[in-house]
Amino acid sequence: MMYDLHIAWRNILNRPIQTIVPVWVVALAIALSVAVIALADGAEQGVVDASDPFGVLVIGSAGSGQQLVLSSVLLQGNPIGNIPYDVYESLEADPRIQLTVPLAFGDNVGGSRIIGTNENFFQLRRTQSSPPAFQIAQGRLFAEIEPDHEESEYQNEEDHHKGLYEAVLGAEAARRLKLTIGDRFLGTHGVGTGIAENIHAENPYTVVGILERTNTAYDAAVYTQLESVWHVHAHPDIPGSALIAESGASGQADEITAILVLPTGFIEQNQIVQEFYVDPTMQAAFPGQELGQLLQMLNQGQQILNIVGYLVLAIAGLTLFLSMYNAILTRRQSIAIMRSLGSSRANIFRVVIFETLIVSILGALIGRVLGYGLAYLIAEIFSQQSSIPVVIRILPNLEVLLWTLSLGVGLLAGVVPAMMAYRVNVVENLFPS
Repeated sequence: MMYDLHIAWRNILNRPIQTIVPVWVVALAIALSVAVIALADGAEQGVVDASDPFGVLVIGSAGSGQQLVLSSVLLQGNPIGNIPYDVYESLEADPRIQLTVPLAFGDNVGGSRIIGTNENFFQLRRTQSSPPAFQIAQGRLFAEIEPDHEESEYQNEEDHHKGLYEAVLGAEAARRLKLTIGDRFLGTHGVGTGIAENIHAENPYTVVGILERTNTAYDAAVYTQLESVWHVHAHPDIPGSALIAESGASGQADEITAILVLPTGFIEQNQIVQEFYVDPTMQAAFPGQELGQLLQMLNQGQQILNIVGYLVLAIAGLTLFLSMYNAILTRRQSIAIMRSLGSSRANIFRVVIFETLIVSILGALIGRVLGYGLAYLIAEIFSQQSSIPVVIRILPNLEVLLWTLSLGVGLLAGVVPAMMAYRVNVVENLFPS
């Protein structure tokens, strides 16, 4: 057996050009399958992890539930519109609700969204028994301000000491913006760098805290009090107000963009959903349901790419078969010599099978490295741009599929050439007429 394997390896080394092509075709097929499956798994896990801390319901303006969830939970895309702050106050006082978190979008700094909220945000948890998901790593949280929205209340410098324009940075926002405790920065209109670029030069924020990394999109966000967001947009002379309104960002005092709601139970949850269902101006969306539909669409794309990968793998098998078929045609005399020196038909059969298996295994090893490398690269680019972590991991089921397909292709591609070698006539090929 080892002798047969040695001969197979020597045969491969003696025809490098004929070997390289099928090896790389197999490698590309495996790489495509590995990259697609690993990325799909990483994206799905990343979306699930990123949405874990954000309650059961998202309340917002009427429109697309998926857009509401994407903009509020994953911070992707523009918000739909605004809702009155009175809705939050009503839900906050509702005994059927454990926790309510207001969110007001309106500005950004260097592409990181500035989110107006309150202390309830920092009580969000992944599970009931787990600690708060958003923990301070450096500094402190911003100070709370009594909810008095009269413009005259904000016209003196003392407001800064009461918490106005204090900011807490997510871990990724601090890294990107290169800001630390005590630094000051200016916000610009809009929820993204491409929406508006009008700087609030008269309202600088001061960094008072930096959060621990949570592996959610909110790592790239900046947090401040609702009152700070309202105050910025309460000035009618600030340019860009129309852009804020068009983007759906919270641009007026007493308005917010969305509310995260954690009901006390399933019955209470359904009651709240029904109440908003009959309201033509607002909606209640389930993050799990909306993100599940998004993942279904991603899975459909994955299935198409998987089919492409299987087709490429079939082409790889055909390429390997043709390569071995041609090799047997040109090696009839050498096979006859091996037979005359004592090799049996079974030895010849095994040598050919070993050759195709070695080519398949080499292709699988190279494809595995290329596939995971490509997946890591794409995941890193996507994570940087979206702030949604895509964690690539080694999948046992994928490993089993990978080696099963590779060895299967090698065996199937080698059977016919091996049978041809098995039937080579020694006399005719040693003494051709």
